[in-house]
Amino acid sequence: MKYGKQALATLLLCSMFAYGCSTAWLTTLDNILIAAAPALINILNIVAIAKGQPINVALETKITADAATVKTLAADFSAASAAAAPTACAQLQAAINTYSADQSQVMALAQVSDQATEIKIETLSALISGTVVAITAVIPSCQQAAAFKATLEKTAVPLPLKTFVHSYNETLKVKTGNANVDNYTKSNQIHVHGKFVRVISLGLAY
Repeated sequence: MKYGKQALATLLLCSMFAYGCSTAWLTTLDNILIAAAPALINILNIVAIAKGQPINVALETKITADAATVKTLAADFSAASAAAAPTACAQLQAAINTYSADQSQVMALAQVSDQATEIKIETLSALISGTVVAITAVIPSCQQAAAFKATLEKTAVPLPLKTFVHSYNETLKVKTGNANVDNYTKSNQIHVHGKFVRVISLGLAY
């Protein structure tokens, strides 16, 4: 089943408020980025392979670094005092804007001549857009940073991140007829948990 940008954004926005403590929302944000950054890099690599061009290593490295910065600044915001929260929030929002710009840069490169591969890229891009919309939407206005931080600590709704991972991977493994693209995608599914955890959980971890 394929989800549009707004539908997935709604699902993932809910996931940002998954449990009733500050470390839980922070863990959930981390988990989204664990899945979303490699998912974005996959699109970058699929485009390069489809065009017969070298992988854009510099942009791949930047995406990974910018996602890590978001995670670090989210932890800083979570731990900030009421007085420090506005500054921490502003730094976090700036980092998310940078990460979002990375996505825009990838999408600007995402036109290929092969129709089947283009359809795959467009579908994957819509899913990725949902993650960025969700992350952006959950970050508070900095003027209310301290109050919003307190809200995060007591909000509880279900976690649907597994839906994103499953939908993305199902789309990723659809064959395009381009052997090089198909060889790449079959071995680059995204996961939040490592292989060992996924095995011992009997499919509950993803």
